[in-house]
Amino acid sequence: MGLVDASFKPVSNADSIIGAMSGVFQAGAVINVFGTAWLADRYGRKSALHWCSFLSLIGGALLCASTSSTMFIVARLFAGAGAWGTLAVVPIYTAELAPPRLRGLMVGLNGVNIAIGYALATWMGLAFYYVDSPAAQWRAPLGISLVWPLVMIGVCFIVPESPRFLLMKGRVEEARHIVLKLHSIKGDTRQEFARSEFYQMVKQAEVDRQITPGWVELFRNPSYRKRVFMAAAYACFVAQVDVQLGPTIYAALGYGTEKQLILQSGWVAVGIVANLLGAVIMDHVGRKPLLLLGLGGCCVCLIIEAAMVSSFAEAGTNKAGLQMGVAATYLFLFIYSLGVDVAGIVFYSEIFSNHLRARGLAFTIAALGLTDLLFLQVAATAFRHIGWKFYLVFIILSAIGTVWVWVAIPETKGVPLEEVARIFGDNVAVYEADVHVDHEANELVVDQHGASDSEHITRVATEAGVPGYPTGFFDGEKRVGGSEMRSEHLDDVRKY
Repeated sequence: MGLVDASFKPVSNADSIIGAMSGVFQAGAVINVFGTAWLADRYGRKSALHWCSFLSLIGGALLCASTSSTMFIVARLFAGAGAWGTLAVVPIYTAELAPPRLRGLMVGLNGVNIAIGYALATWMGLAFYYVDSPAAQWRAPLGISLVWPLVMIGVCFIVPESPRFLLMKGRVEEARHIVLKLHSIKGDTRQEFARSEFYQMVKQAEVDRQITPGWVELFRNPSYRKRVFMAAAYACFVAQVDVQLGPTIYAALGYGTEKQLILQSGWVAVGIVANLLGAVIMDHVGRKPLLLLGLGGCCVCLIIEAAMVSSFAEAGTNKAGLQMGVAATYLFLFIYSLGVDVAGIVFYSEIFSNHLRARGLAFTIAALGLTDLLFLQVAATAFRHIGWKFYLVFIILSAIGTVWVWVAIPETKGVPLEEVARIFGDNVAVYEADVHVDHEANELVVDQHGASDSEHITRVATEAGVPGYPTGFFDGEKRVGGSEMRSEHLDDVRKY
């Protein structure tokens, strides 16, 4: 296996060309995630996904049709922009649609889909390895990849827009229709959960609309800066451990190209299972335990790999030792997918408030891309010159990262997106626990947060006049426990 020219002869400067192909892919990623964040905040999450799908189509078509390494490198710029831009938007969109207690599962399924994408790409590479035409061996898999951006474009015409984006734009009726439709619970004829959740969304969106920051404000405000640093730092820690030498170990075992592809195909399949398992259990065990397991477990696997490579790879005679090295790569991916992949993307998408989410995740994905670029560029050279000792860099950083996660990362399991701000010291308009429905009057009631029984104050809302729903927001005030309802400028939301 290697890089060849149009006449299928080996290219002399293959290493530098391959490095350029990897580098420009990451460069496209870093550039586009910021543009995609702007689109997501300005025109909507679905518009941003259409843009990224369009870039992926351009990049995929140019890659498939490439006639020179220069054309291929340019195509990789568009492909990287589309792929990583999508990675920066889909978790946001999913998190903003998901109910709090299922958010880990629903956002975690993004990791499952990414793993499936990697697996399909690897399996297609293996399938087309058996094709006689050298050009078809690489053009055909690239051509097949054009299907998925087209599917994304089509799906975006069917699925709803994020209700939280709509509220940030003042499109309340559209947002309410989506929330009441998607978050209705079987048997809940009063739609208590959906109505309470939507009320919390409305009130928090009112606050967030007043404080929408610029890009620079993300680093000026201590709370915002802490979130950006926390997400970006974890992304950097996990990016540096995602450097594997599977093909090198497979070659040392004496396997040829075909067997290497087969082993790699099995390796990527492990990621699907582990991501799915992580997504299923995350809303039960929490984010932090999986984040810890991911980095800590990867550290252990890297130690095993380093030991096997240092002891047996060069001689290549101890098959048991080399096979243990292969097993360590499989175990590494399982733990990485179970903890880092699935829990990381959920954590990134939920720690930022409505007005910060797209921009915060853009910085996070950019940090991930830049760190990937750094280690991908130096890894091959480092392993060639210092061998297994380069593993020590990953081992030390992952160990430090594990301790840092234990000390610094908060748990966000089951916390509504509107209440995550409290963890970082920002104001929360309404708490989920304070909102309920008075079953006798079928009215939405909001208790004063933290009030004692003697000064229990509630706000009562009716949804009269809204087609299809018997109750509404803020048409009245009620005295409870001997205290008068305090006016909070509710006139501006009576129409809700």
